Amino acid sequence: MSHTEQAAPTADLRMMRRSTVLTLGLVVLVGGFVQLLLGVDLPLTPRMIVLAALTLAAVAGALATIPLLLRGSGEAAPTHPVALALLGTSGAAWLLAVPAPFAGWGWAFLFALAGGVLGCLVTGWWKAAVVLGTNAVVVGGGVIGILTSPPAVVAPAGADDTADLIVLGTLALFTLMPLSAVWALQVVLRLEHARQTAAELAVAKERLRFATDLHDIQGHNLQVIALKSELAERLLAARPEQAAREIADIRVIAQAALDDTRAVVNDYRTVTVAVEVRNAAAVLRSAGIRCEARIDTPGMPTTIGAVFAVAIREAATNVLRHSRATEATIELVLADAGEYRLTVSNNAAGAARLGGTGLSGLAHRVAAQNGTVVTTRTDDIFTLVVRVPTTDAAVPNPAQVGAADDGMPADGRVPASAPTRREAGR
Repeated sequence: MSHTEQAAPTADLRMMRRSTVLTLGLVVLVGGFVQLLLGVDLPLTPRMIVLAALTLAAVAGALATIPLLLRGSGEAAPTHPVALALLGTSGAAWLLAVPAPFAGWGWAFLFALAGGVLGCLVTGWWKAAVVLGTNAVVVGGGVIGILTSPPAVVAPAGADDTADLIVLGTLALFTLMPLSAVWALQVVLRLEHARQTAAELAVAKERLRFATDLHDIQGHNLQVIALKSELAERLLAARPEQAAREIADIRVIAQAALDDTRAVVNDYRTVTVAVEVRNAAAVLRSAGIRCEARIDTPGMPTTIGAVFAVAIREAATNVLRHSRATEATIELVLADAGEYRLTVSNNAAGAARLGGTGLSGLAHRVAAQNGTVVTTRTDDIFTLVVRVPTTDAAVPNPAQVGAADDGMPADGRVPASAPTRREAGR
């Protein structure tokens, strides 16, 4: 069963299926009626009785093939017993009508319809081959029947050239009618499948965003908690008062992590790069790393600020986890080249690591803003440079600009005194 049929069909898809069933059913019934109608004026002979019986059998077979045509492309085989029964009964009726005396073109209607049904069940160029082959058999059989029959005994339907051309044109249309009806249904099925795929991708994208934000939050905060817990353990015997302060900081950091997690769920996390730079510097200093920080980002748009906030958290976490740094610098400025540039460097860089997700995730976020992420290592100095071009269309958030001046976020959710803050995704 196809992906489309596994899901609940929409109202448009249900309507399209009903319309296709009605169209195909009418085509079958009209074809059978015309086939019998064109033969009623012929003498009632055993051949005519057999032709009528084969016509009724072919009508039943054609109606039974309609559910096959409603399936997805390639799901019903052309060798299905119902399809073979339709082709056999309608073909037998046409072959019985061809020998002299020729019974008329009208007995080919259901055979033409059967060719169209078979064309719906095959794929690729076989569709054209089936359609052309069906019309060739119809025309060839009719010509043979007319040529082999004495003029005095040819059925009335084959006596007039104009009538013959009309019937032949109608037969060609009957071959194409199932193809057109089923093609329209297949288009709707593919559109429905594309709609469902787009919905699933949107859900997956949102899950990835949530997972990334949560990973960023817990990565940085847990690293700081581990660092302060180790420091408090060392200070507990010799300097219990300082150890108590470290434990109090751990409680504050844990509460901040909990608040951030709730904020991610409610999608209202807001923090300025000024707060991120100051908090990152505070965390590094608490780990015994001399850190100099400088920020000069007048009018930075909110979307770009969110990217740099992630970059700052990622850089600070990397310094804590993957180096034995004693010095670090953080600089975020508006460069002369029309771009915002973040530069984070530290000494005593650790060995290069493979397979990490922090920098790759950061590069993905920065690329969405047409920016770049470059890392360099000179001796034991590791440098991370993030560049994001300015956007003239972006309107600075007045609340954020004001927050950058006083060190508070736009919504006031981040306390200026918090010793640590949010995530640096690994």
